[in-house]
Amino acid sequence: RYGDYGRYGYPTGDLRLDIEPRDAQVYIDGAYAGLVDDFDGVFQSLRLEAGEYHVEVVLPGFETLDFDVRIFPGEKTTYRGNLFPERDRP
Repeated sequence: RYGDYGRYGYPTGDLRLDIEPRDAQVYIDGAYAGLVDDFDGVFQSLRLEAGEYHVEVVLPGFETLDFDVRIFPGEKTTYRGNLFPERDRP
């Protein structure tokens, strides 16, 4: 399905985040995109141009979750994961 196009006519897809805690911040290629809670529902997702992205999910007191994702035109990709509390370091 190639009917989904962004503001400039480029093919777009969606990234849905099923990540806890939901108040963690989401960065796409280093740019702030919002909170996990903004992109975690059935009708909530992050619309991105088709292509590859590096995603970082951060929250103070938790280890950073980062992953690479490829977005395909007209498709919704769901990433599931959890942030884990930082371990006490000596």
